[in-house]
Amino acid sequence: MKVQNNTRMKLSVSLAVLLLMMVGPCVGCTSGNVRLTNSSNGTLQICKNEWRTVCTRGWGNLDTAVACRQLEYDGGYTQSTYTRVIVPVDPVYYHCNGSENKLQDCEMQAGSSCSYGVTIVCVRRNVSDPCNSGDIRLWGGESEYEGNIELYTDHGVWSAV
Repeated sequence: MKVQNNTRMKLSVSLAVLLLMMVGPCVGCTSGNVRLTNSSNGTLQICKNEWRTVCTRGWGNLDTAVACRQLEYDGGYTQSTYTRVIVPVDPVYYHCNGSENKLQDCEMQAGSSCSYGVTIVCVRRNVSDPCNSGDIRLWGGESEYEGNIELYTDHGVWSAV
């Protein structure tokens, strides 16, 4: 019985190694693809032979707009730029101008190391929203005459000024 269990274990390990060799180390990971760790928000990751967290260094809302567009959202905003992560961090710094369709279309700068990943929120524009880019509102005040000033962006989201 002990020999039979040992043989089964060796066979299982052999099959796992064979499967890994056939499909590669990242099932569902195509180079250049991006994903979020939690549906429409979370830590941003990019596939480079394996899923790697996108580095926070130099990251801004234009970079977020491009990442959200690549994920087929209408816009988004940067939630946090100091997220500690377990997945390896890709030490590439992105400099998007906001018109690109994918992160790999942006200007990139190789870095030496990075300890933090960027967390973003992607949104779909409400088609019934009557707002236009450049509209201003007061939000979060006790009356219509007070609150935080927000600007409606080209990316379909309200952003604090």
